Amino acid sequence: MNGWIKSQTSDKYLRPIREQMIGMLSEQDRVIDLGCGTGDFLIRAHSKIKYGLGVDGSDLIIKHAQKSAKTLKVCNIEFKNLFVDHNFLPSNDFTVVTASLFFHVIPHEVSLQVLRSSAKYVDQLILCGFVPPQNVSQKLLMWFDQRFTSHYRQYIEYCQNGYMEGLLKKCQLTIKSITDTFDPTIKIYTIKS
Repeated sequence: MNGWIKSQTSDKYLRPIREQMIGMLSEQDRVIDLGCGTGDFLIRAHSKIKYGLGVDGSDLIIKHAQKSAKTLKVCNIEFKNLFVDHNFLPSNDFTVVTASLFFHVIPHEVSLQVLRSSAKYVDQLILCGFVPPQNVSQKLLMWFDQRFTSHYRQYIEYCQNGYMEGLLKKCQLTIKSITDTFDPTIKIYTIKS
């Protein structure tokens, strides 16, 4: 999906949730945002944090994020084309790892490795993730939203392994809080390392 389309669709939909996540940050935080997409989260958070780095595997999307930050003259964030895989390690320079609907788009084993390594190197994780649908309508909408994506297999694996809470339990990470959002199929998880 190109940056402009993403900024007009999923970014607009996720904006209230990202605002909730921004409210969980502090001025001293150095944030790495996994699967940052168009950079919407960090661009909105820039005045609340010390520094932010957004990483995403799509060069096209990263170029859109870089252009947006430059246009808005935001100097304390940057974006890099980086594929998050088994070898991903956030440096000790970061205090917080964030991700908005990211862990269902990568393979299960990679999700586990990234969560474990992130928890070792940062103080806090703030993660927005899907939860099990509570009714047929929600289940149908989630299926339709994911079915025609390139990561549908990873989404199915994510669901079969207990959604976000299942991943966190497998990694033996302690959930500090679970915050509801306007969308009953999405919650925000905070994990203290």
